[in-house]
Amino acid sequence: MSAPATESKMRQTMQRQPADLRRLMDDGWEQAGQAVDLIGTSERVFLVGIGTSYHAALVGAWLIRAAGLDARAVSSFDFARYPDSYPLEVDDAVIVMAHTGVKRFSAESLARATARGANVISVGSLTAEHPGALLTLRTTEREQSAAYTTSHLAAMTVLAQFATELGERRDEAGVAGFREALMALPDRVAELLAREAEIDPIARYATDHRVYMAGAGPNEATALEAVIKVREAAYGGIDALAAEQFLHGPMVAFNAGDLLGMINVPGAATDRTAAIAAVGAAMGGRLWIVGEAIDLPNATSFVLPAVPEMISPLLGVVPMQMLALRMAEMKGLDPDTFRRNDERYREAFALLKL
Repeated sequence: MSAPATESKMRQTMQRQPADLRRLMDDGWEQAGQAVDLIGTSERVFLVGIGTSYHAALVGAWLIRAAGLDARAVSSFDFARYPDSYPLEVDDAVIVMAHTGVKRFSAESLARATARGANVISVGSLTAEHPGALLTLRTTEREQSAAYTTSHLAAMTVLAQFATELGERRDEAGVAGFREALMALPDRVAELLAREAEIDPIARYATDHRVYMAGAGPNEATALEAVIKVREAAYGGIDALAAEQFLHGPMVAFNAGDLLGMINVPGAATDRTAAIAAVGAAMGGRLWIVGEAIDLPNATSFVLPAVPEMISPLLGVVPMQMLALRMAEMKGLDPDTFRRNDERYREAFALLKL
């Protein structure tokens, strides 16, 4: 099928990501410093979110651990409904990830944390309201597409700015290179978006083949984000796991002709990622390597600029967005609707509150 006649909000929003990031590089460091003043001495930090915001929380936890704090990502549903499993101590801090500020369990998590007297900050859009938060790290305008892109990248970016400010104050080696990588991020993302033609053969193949994504360490979240984007924008059949989890069992379902996407960036997981990719190639799969190229049969690479491993999800997510968008366009689907243009789905979604 041909692409929709009108340009989607998803495409428009993705294309403005470099501009959104430039604004954060100009204005975001001050709010990052304020956040460090508020929660930088906490013994433990919970990052709470759901959906794409949970993936941002996962990446944020890696970033903040690199800055020297005990940081843990928790789904907002679990944090709100299982408080005994996530007890809050007097020195704990909570970062609530909520782009719009209206999702049910993000609001419940925020209410729980503020009622407990925890030091609470939030991450949200330029207009989001998060009652009780000491500070809201502002990201972007509220998105109009159901497939969130720039808000997710911006959320990870403000967390990276917070981690950079925190780690530099603590003289933590784990944040070495963070600031330089972040200052270059707007231009790097613009360069990636300009390489859409490299995505097209993979997107075309993925529209009618089974797709698996895998990533290790902080890029497990990158693989998981590919699932959300491809499913909600293109209704695609795609699964993702942490790389080692994929190898231990689920890989036996992988068949010749299936597409295996691997995020392969310089870091502690490089050798293992390459080994898993080699297994996929030996099974007859088609490979899509995002990051550093791996020389394997039937492998296509989308090379990313080299950055510190903890920063790499901020680049790695962009080709995942591009894959989802191009799949939707190739299938003639509107990626913005969350399928609410279908009466059955619209009525089904009305049965619950997100």
